[in-house]
Amino acid sequence: MIKNNRIAIIGAGKVAYSLTDSLIKSGFNITSIISKNILSAKKLALKYKIKIFSNRLQDIPLDTNIFFIVVPDEQIKVIDRKIAKLKYNFHESLFVHFSGSLNSSVLFHIMDKNGKAASFHIMQTFPSRTSIPIAGSFAAVESDNKSSRKTLFLIAKSLSLIPFRVQKEKKFLYHLAGVYASNFFVGNIFIAGELFKTSGTKGIKFEKLILPIVNSTLKNIINYGPLKSISGPIERGELATIKNHIAALHNTIEQPNAILLNYIVQSLSLLTLIRQKTKQLTKSQRNIQKYLKMELNNFRI
Repeated sequence: MIKNNRIAIIGAGKVAYSLTDSLIKSGFNITSIISKNILSAKKLALKYKIKIFSNRLQDIPLDTNIFFIVVPDEQIKVIDRKIAKLKYNFHESLFVHFSGSLNSSVLFHIMDKNGKAASFHIMQTFPSRTSIPIAGSFAAVESDNKSSRKTLFLIAKSLSLIPFRVQKEKKFLYHLAGVYASNFFVGNIFIAGELFKTSGTKGIKFEKLILPIVNSTLKNIINYGPLKSISGPIERGELATIKNHIAALHNTIEQPNAILLNYIVQSLSLLTLIRQKTKQLTKSQRNIQKYLKMELNNFRI
């Protein structure tokens, strides 16, 4: 039975809270919570009545056979070296990190001890230590070891996740897709809010203003895909509007450089999307492309 495994959670940050919550509610046995901050480990452990918490990896019970390493990317190599120095049954244990961009090869010290290494990434956003439901989310599984992949697929399905296998050497591209879809989306909404504040518009909250158009755009993407969801001045070939936008960014924003560069690059990306959709750009769209490239060439940070 997959739930008979004994699991240690290494890390007590944002992802660890949602992961622990889901594992406990699904009936998995978590032996211990380990964090370099003992208070963080204690807080997470007490929340879910997990008896063992510590800031020392050697306090993980020796009969633990799955180690979930849920720490920031730059700490994974440190954890890898420290675990490899301990006296665990590496051959019979599975060591899994949760980085989106790094693959299992980062756990090379553990693999040198014949430990089974894997990476497991939940395509979801975790903005705080408040546990969020992960059921229905997709989970990328990566490992050279077939039995490790099978174990992680079973765990994912027990958590109502949708597992799939990602290529080891191209995993960073998978992660970039998530960054563009989530992180950059948040960044664009932030920029939109800053522009709205600068406009001086009164009587309506920005969040309420954009909610209908954001919801409609997401619905269109879900139903029809991005190629059939594009609209706006770039798609219509309105060069004058594009010039007015760029002039406004030059003249009305206190520090326009980052926002202006963002506008130019994203506009060129939209033209790439349009060309894929229609096979070729219209004359007006080609004029916009030429103008944007000129602005990009003249850009100075």
